[in-house]
Amino acid sequence: MEFSNLAEAIATNNKPEVSKLINNLRPRLIRFLCVHMNAEEHDAEDCVQQAFLKGIEAIKEENLRQTDQILSFFLTSCRNNYLNLQKKNHTQPFKKTPPGFGHQPYQLQKLLDKEQKQHLEECLQQLSERYREFIDYWFSFPDSDATAAATHFEISVSNAWTRKHRIIKKLSKCYQKKIKN
Repeated sequence: MEFSNLAEAIATNNKPEVSKLINNLRPRLIRFLCVHMNAEEHDAEDCVQQAFLKGIEAIKEENLRQTDQILSFFLTSCRNNYLNLQKKNHTQPFKKTPPGFGHQPYQLQKLLDKEQKQHLEECLQQLSERYREFIDYWFSFPDSDATAAATHFEISVSNAWTRKHRIIKKLSKCYQKKIKN
């Protein structure tokens, strides 16, 4: 979709057109921040909103020179808003990152997390209904103890421990097999 006519719509106070164009542009800008800047969605939404406020004000005051490049203006504005937000929220006590404290690229980590979740879901689907219900309880109440689980499922405490470890072993074996393929 072309957004170069957004500046004209704002300048002429064409509210329906402005609304339509902003509603189409907003999710793209949020996605841009989430994917390229690894922003949390709520932070991205705030940065996009701030960019729109500044951009509309600049257009109304005729301070935006190249209105045909409005998409580039909003992308840059969103990126700068996010970087300023990060700078304000995070202080870096070191001038250089100490050796051994590097991070993997966030996009790679997101892909790996997604793949791991998919493998786990596939392994969970291979469990019997009874085992799936039992492990779902532990996922829902991770701080629960064996006594609470035993009471919930009307089994002995030792049976709860045995069942839990048996399921974890099955899931682990299944997961290891999936990541090797």
